[in-house]
Amino acid sequence: MQQANKNWEYKTASCFSRSTADRICKKHPKEFQNVFQNLDTYKKTLDEGVSLEQAKRTLPFIHNEKNGLLAIDQRPPKGGFQLRLYIYPHEQTQTIYVITIGDKQTQQNDIKTGHQFIQAL
Repeated sequence: MQQANKNWEYKTASCFSRSTADRICKKHPKEFQNVFQNLDTYKKTLDEGVSLEQAKRTLPFIHNEKNGLLAIDQRPPKGGFQLRLYIYPHEQTQTIYVITIGDKQTQQNDIKTGHQFIQAL
């Protein structure tokens, strides 16, 4: 079933740390840029009317973290620093909440933060 023609919009969650994002961007600029390009690809896919479930299944850089939380990685480059951007697509308002960004070391805390954000929303 296709969604309405209204385009999806981004909204930064209150828990998103700009200082963390800035630090990661300085240390890993290519991976940082790539993860946000993948976010734009995801948004464009949804804007074309692809369902949330179909987009999740067909885009290789999307990871389901349960309860609506999604992680976007920066594929490619292979062997590079592993980043994940955590988002929540809210279907009723067609809003993609950008929750947090991190690496393998912060993954468990990032997932917990994402689930807490969704629950509070």
